[in-house]
Amino acid sequence: MDIKKFDGIIFDLDGTLIDSMSVWDYVDIEFFKRRGIEMPPDYKEKIKTMHFVSAAEYTKKAFNLPDSEESIIDEWHSLCIEQYRTTVSLKSGAAKFIEYCRKNGLKTSYATASDDALCKAVLQNNGVLHLFDSKTYVHESGKDKTHPDVYLLASQKIGVPPSKCLVAEDILIGLKSAKSAGFTVIAVYDESSRGDWDEMCKIADKSIYSFEELL
Repeated sequence: MDIKKFDGIIFDLDGTLIDSMSVWDYVDIEFFKRRGIEMPPDYKEKIKTMHFVSAAEYTKKAFNLPDSEESIIDEWHSLCIEQYRTTVSLKSGAAKFIEYCRKNGLKTSYATASDDALCKAVLQNNGVLHLFDSKTYVHESGKDKTHPDVYLLASQKIGVPPSKCLVAEDILIGLKSAKSAGFTVIAVYDESSRGDWDEMCKIADKSIYSFEELL
C-alpha cells in the first residue's frame, strides 16, 4: 500500500494504536466481580462499538443495576485511568508510522468510542498527542461504529473525503462501516478480535500485524 496516495488517515485507538484491551478485560472482570455477577461471554461483543454513555445505559438495564449511568462510567474510568497515564503502550511501530504519515502530508485523526481524558492520558504518556490534527468521539456522531458516521465526521474535520482517506481499525464492524462509506481500510491485528481476523482480512484493503509493515 502506497500511503503517499492518500491525504488523510483516521485511527481507532483501543486495540489499534494502543495495546489496551487487557486493561478493559480487567475493568470488565472487576466491575462484575464487585457485584457478585458472572460476566456473560458475549458482554464485550455487545458493548465494544458503544461510547461510555451507551455502554453504561446498556449495562445498567441488562443487569438491573441500582447504579446510575454516571456512577458506572466513573467506576470504569477510575479502574483504568492510572494505567492509561503510566503503563498502556502504543502498538509496535505506531509512533513511527504516525510520524511517517505526517511527513508525507497526510492529515491525522483518531476516531474512538473511548473518552477524552483517557485518550489524552495515553497519547501524552506515549509522546504522540501533538501528532494528531483532529479527534472525533463516537458520541459526537450520535451513532456507534456499526454505522460509518464517526469516520465521516472525522474525515470532515480534517477536510479529506473518504476516497482519499485511510481508516485503521481492529474490529470487524468498524472495518465494515468505514468500507461502506468509501474509505480505504487497514485491518490491525489484536488478540481481542482474533476470531474475526480471517473475515477482517477479506474486507480490508491491507491487513497488518504491526505498523512497521507499512513503513
